[in-house]
Parts: sequence; structure tokens; C-alpha cells
Amino acid sequence: MTKQLTFMGHSDDIFSVLVDGELVEEIDCFDEKARYKVSSGENQLYVIGEYVAPCVWMIGVAPVNEGIPIPNWNIQLINWHNYSPALTIDCPDDVIIEEC
Repeated sequence: MTKQLTFMGHSDDIFSVLVDGELVEEIDCFDEKARYKVSSGENQLYVIGEYVAPCVWMIGVAPVNEGIPIPNWNIQLINWHNYSPALTIDCPDDVIIEEC
């Protein structure tokens, strides 16, 4: 089985995390980056969201450290609304999501 994670921005200060379409967290990150470590066993990556000029959200992924590859999971960036994409990740059921 797999879970689908979704990360997206709202307004100029709220970043949301959904698991299988259900909201699990919203953080206030006005003038700050939202950063989450997503891991399952040895597989791990960062998801980073930032509200940038001209009033849009930028969302992406990064390795957690040099030499650690991003997992071979289905990762997609899709249109969500006119000022934020949504990043979706299909990952194993035992995934752990940590704000950092």
C-alpha cells in the first residue's frame, strides 16, 4: 500500500500538509520557509515551501544531505490554484513527516 502526501500554500502565510486528501497540518510561516523531512526507512527527502515575490508559493524537494539520493517515489508538481502549486508524493505507508 501507499499513501499520497500533498503539500500546498494558502494565502501568504499558511502551508498545508494532507495525507490521502485529509488535512493533517497547517503551519503559519509568514516570512519563513516551510520545511518538512519525509522519510520511510533509509529513504528520505525534504519538502520546502516558500512564499515569494510576486505573491506566489514556490514548492520543491531536496535531498537531506550530500550523497543521499531523493527516493524513487512518484513526485508530481500540479496546478492547484493561481498562486500555489501542489506537490504530491506517493510513498510507503510507514512514511514519517516531520516539520523541521
